[in-house]
Amino acid sequence: MARRHGVAAGPVRVLVVGDVHGEFELLAAWAAVVRQVHGPLDAILAVGDVEPNRDEADAAGVHGPVKYRKVGDFPLLCEGLLDLGAPLYFIGGNHEPWPALDDAGPGWWSDGTYFLGRAGVADVAGLRVAFLSGIHSPRVTDVPKARRDTIKERTYYTAEELEQVSRAARRAGQIDILLTHDWPSGATGPHRATPVGRPELRALSERLRPRWHFCGHMHHRHRAAIGPTEVVCLGQVRSGSAAFAVVERNPAGQLVLVENVVDAESAAGLGLNASANVMAQPM
Repeated sequence: MARRHGVAAGPVRVLVVGDVHGEFELLAAWAAVVRQVHGPLDAILAVGDVEPNRDEADAAGVHGPVKYRKVGDFPLLCEGLLDLGAPLYFIGGNHEPWPALDDAGPGWWSDGTYFLGRAGVADVAGLRVAFLSGIHSPRVTDVPKARRDTIKERTYYTAEELEQVSRAARRAGQIDILLTHDWPSGATGPHRATPVGRPELRALSERLRPRWHFCGHMHHRHRAAIGPTEVVCLGQVRSGSAAFAVVERNPAGQLVLVENVVDAESAAGLGLNASANVMAQPM
């Protein structure tokens, strides 16, 4: 993975995207508009449910009903027929080709696409990014040294992986960004009558105290705060600009968050709907 050590005061612009679900043509279109409005991107971060399926074998390893096990647009990216404008660094959600990802491990998944792994800390375009793939399950997350034998069980994170993130963060120092797929608890959106989110993810955010905690999974844009941390829950790519945020360094050298990344006029110029809002259950 390309690193940019010693560039703390230099320019950086990173696009953060919610659930892609294999729709890389749509991601490429939105990334093009963001570059047009804001300038070149150093990297793209994805919060899981990316579904980077290279072929039918990868798609067969995605947990869920058969109708959702689609190859999607990722082969077009692999073949150089799509341009995201920057390397894509992703964590896993509960709909990924986990057998193939686990076999490959962290690293370049394809040209320009990097799997960060299950848990840890990485340097991405000069930003210190902590990450945890997957979602919670009582029979895996809450059981010490739990096994993940089935495809469904591979979609869950373990207690050991939670601790792995904390240890890596202690070694790395101040964390700029925390990526998880599921929401931390206490960040319930106004459209839900019952609480959502995971207490162990809130506790992780409280320990790491990142500048931003980005998550997806619920297909709904929402903002919250955990102490000094800004929690930014992103929509899926079909929800338009609700699926995106930009972290960039301003002229004063400060890292800032840009949420309204694309206005309606710029999006319409490329046939996109900036205000689309797909209210859907998490997949």
